[in-house]
This record gives sequence, structure tokens and C-alpha cells, in this order.
Amino acid sequence: MKFIGGLFSNATISPFFRISSLVLSVSFMLQFSAVHAQNLPSIPTGGINPGTLLSQFMSAIKPSSFTESWTKEKSGWLSAVGKIKDAPGMIGNITSLAKFIKPAMFKNGFSVENLMKTATTAKTMGDAAGLLKGLEGGMKPEAMVSSWAGKKNSWISALDMLK
Repeated sequence: MKFIGGLFSNATISPFFRISSLVLSVSFMLQFSAVHAQNLPSIPTGGINPGTLLSQFMSAIKPSSFTESWTKEKSGWLSAVGKIKDAPGMIGNITSLAKFIKPAMFKNGFSVENLMKTATTAKTMGDAAGLLKGLEGGMKPEAMVSSWAGKKNSWISALDMLK
């Protein structure tokens, strides 16, 4: 390999010099990354609060889309959602919410029973996110508030960050 530039244009670069340069470059990059990583806060679930995402979805459902019993259960459900710490808590609150949505508010072909069956095999926060996406995808557009269409994509992007 020829060294480009100045007085050394006819000189060759030794393999030792090439390897040494590579090692130094990699070492510098690793040290730089380590220093900056130490300054970052530890953020659980990618910085996304699962309970907040679930609450946002519930708020996007029109009040008229819920069963009558929802009014009695809503405050308890919201309290539980605010305390979600793990995948089972998230999954339980998703299935609970689904039970309070009127059957007529789901698209043809969507089955709450199938959602419940899927929930029994869900184990991770990623599984819970998939379950919530499934519930959202099963809703008829008229079951949702009009502003949901503009928020849905960013909500799904945040949901995709749950691991």
C-alpha cells in the first residue's frame, strides 16, 4: 500500500503501522463511547412508560365505546395502570380494558376471546406491546376519538420501543 501525500509518496506503509493505527482508532472509539455512556441515565424499557402508553390508548377510545360498568371500574383501572412495573401487569391491564369495550366497537373478524388466549402465552413487555397493538388494530375507527388518527403513528412507534 502506498502512503499518499508529501515526502512519503513513494514509501510503503508497513503492516505493523496499519494494524497499530487500526488498534488505536478502535481503542479511541471504545473509550469515547464508554465515557459518554457513563453520562447517560439508566432508563427502563427504553425510556417509555408502558402504563402511560396504555392510558393514552384508553383515553383515545370514545367514552360511548365502553360498557356501562366501565364508569365504576375506570378509576381503579387507572390506578393499577399507573403502577405497572412488569409485563404481567401490563398484560393484565390490557385484557381488563378489552373486557370493558362494547363488542360492537370491534372490527368484523376481531375476537376478544382470541386476544385473551394470546395473552395467556405473553411473557415479555414486547409481547404485551404486541397484544396492545392487536387490540388497537381490532378497534373500529368510529370507536376512537377524532384526534387519535394524528397520534396513532407516534404512539405505535413508542410502543415498538417496549422490550
